[in-house]
Amino acid sequence: MTLPENSPRLLSALNPVLAYSLGTGMLLLGLYCFLRPRQEYRRFGLPLEHAQPDTKTRRHSPLIFLKGTRETTYGLALILLQYQGNVNAVTTMAAVISLAGLADGLVVWLNGGQELRHKTFGHWFASVVLGCWAAWRAHQGWENPEERQWPEGPIHIWST
Repeated sequence: MTLPENSPRLLSALNPVLAYSLGTGMLLLGLYCFLRPRQEYRRFGLPLEHAQPDTKTRRHSPLIFLKGTRETTYGLALILLQYQGNVNAVTTMAAVISLAGLADGLVVWLNGGQELRHKTFGHWFASVVLGCWAAWRAHQGWENPEERQWPEGPIHIWST
C-alpha cells in the first residue's frame, strides 16, 4: 500500500474508520444482548424484567432481544453503507442512531428507577456525540461536495 500524495485527513468527519468503529461497537453491543441478556438490563439502565412473574423459573423478558436486534441491525447497516461508500446514508444513519440514544435515555429516566437513573446521562451523552458527528459530516459534505466521493475500492482508510 502506498500513501496518497496529499496528506491523509485522519481527523475528517468523513473518515470511514469512525463509521466502521461505531458499526463494530454497535454489533458487539447487540451480540452482548443475546449472550448476556440479564446483565444487559443493568448496563442499559433498566431493572431486570421477568417474562412471567408467577412461574418458578425466573426468566428475563424477551424484550431485551429487540434491543439487541436494533443494535445489531444499526451496526450492520453502518458498516455496509460505509463499505459501499454511501457517505450521505452513513450521515443519516448517525443522525437516526443519535435520536435512538435520546429516546433510550428518556426510557431509562422514566422507567429505570432512582437507582439506575444515572445511566440516562450516558445515553444522552452518546446521543449528543453522535448528533454532533452527524452534523459535522453533513457540514463537511455541504462545504466540500467533492469529498462525498471516495477513492476506488471497497475499503477506504484514507480520505483525500
